Amino acid sequence: MWRSVLLHGFVDRNPGSFQGLPGSLSPGSLALSPSEGIILIAPGRSLQYVLETPLLDVVGVSCSVRFRHPGRAVSSSVRIIRLGEEFMLSLEPLTTFQALVRVRVHRVWHDIGQLPNPSSSFVELGFDWHTSGKTYLRVDRRLVGYHDALSRGSRLTIEDVAFGSPESPAGSSDPHYQLGEFSVRALSRHARWPRRHVAAVHHRS
Repeated sequence: MWRSVLLHGFVDRNPGSFQGLPGSLSPGSLALSPSEGIILIAPGRSLQYVLETPLLDVVGVSCSVRFRHPGRAVSSSVRIIRLGEEFMLSLEPLTTFQALVRVRVHRVWHDIGQLPNPSSSFVELGFDWHTSGKTYLRVDRRLVGYHDALSRGSRLTIEDVAFGSPESPAGSSDPHYQLGEFSVRALSRHARWPRRHVAAVHHRS
């Protein structure tokens, strides 16, 4: 059964209110803008949610992320989301008007599709992968990428969910972006799941 690992819809206009499996934010994770309902991801400013109990034998992931890249074009690698150490979704430079969407499952990188450089408005990026190899990439709910044999037979372990680069120091040149609503779901072979958890995190930026 698919279960929510971490989600936030900003329904209550509190950017620090998350729902998902039991866990906690790592120190210094958030740079919040309560009035706009967004999270700023930048050097030294990330969002990392560490699960109390890692998810083992994960055979499917489904992610939906609304974000805005403020630059006129993606000029360097932008890490959007990382699930544990074995899964990562990022943007790579391609053209003035397009960015390349790249996914890493274990140590193998795959180019899965493209999206317009989201410089002026938020874009919704949706990604679905299953151990059968079927993989879908959607931009604003429109299918823009498909693969029928991506990392077929793989299993994942998810210890945390991270947006941006938690290890990046404040003075680095890593690019930044604005994070809106997001959801992360996973499908595991394990029958037992921890209870759903609601976390209200209060933070002053």
